[in-house]
Amino acid sequence: MSETPPQHAPAERAVTVLMAVVPCGADTARQILAATARAADAGPRETAEAVLALAGGGTPQTPLRQALADAMDEARSATAPVTQPYTRLLPDPQAIGALLKRHRGLRSRALAAPHDLAVRNELDDATYTLCILMGQRNAHTALRSAELLLGTEWLGTNVPGGADRRPEHPSLPGSGTRQQGATGRDFP
Repeated sequence: MSETPPQHAPAERAVTVLMAVVPCGADTARQILAATARAADAGPRETAEAVLALAGGGTPQTPLRQALADAMDEARSATAPVTQPYTRLLPDPQAIGALLKRHRGLRSRALAAPHDLAVRNELDDATYTLCILMGQRNAHTALRSAELLLGTEWLGTNVPGGADRRPEHPSLPGSGTRQQGATGRDFP
C-alpha cells in the first residue's frame, strides 16, 4: 500500500473535498486544482489549503476564491461532445435511488474525513457508476439527471421512497397507481 508523501497530503485532501462539493471524479478535481492555481497564479499547496479552508467554513483570499469558484463552475457546466442521437434504456429507478443514497452518504463522509483514501475511492467509484448509468460524462449532470429521473427537485434532497407524503402537497386526483372502474370504485 502506498502512502501519500507529506507535501502532497493537502492536495489529496483537497481533491477529496472537491469530489464531494462539485461533485466530480478525482481526475476532474485535480484539473480544478490545477486550473485554480494557474488562474490565481498560486502554488499547488496554497491552492489546496484554500480548498480545505473553504471546506472548513473559511474564506480564501480573493484571487484564489474567485479562481476556485470559476473552476468549479466550469467543471459543473462542462458538456459532452455532440453525438448522434440514439435510443437508450433508462436505468431502474430503485437502483438509481440506492446509488444516489450511497453517493450522498459518501459525499458527507468525504467532507467529514478528506484524508480517508478509502472513502475517496468509494466516492470516485459511485460517481463513475452514476455517470455510466445516466449516460453522462459530467458527474454534476449525471447527478442532476438521476435526481430528475426520481422526481426530486434539487441537489441534496432525500430520495423519495414513493409518493410525496408532505401534508402541504396532497395527492392529486388521478395520480399514483390506483385506477377507477366504471362504477367509480377504486381497484388496484
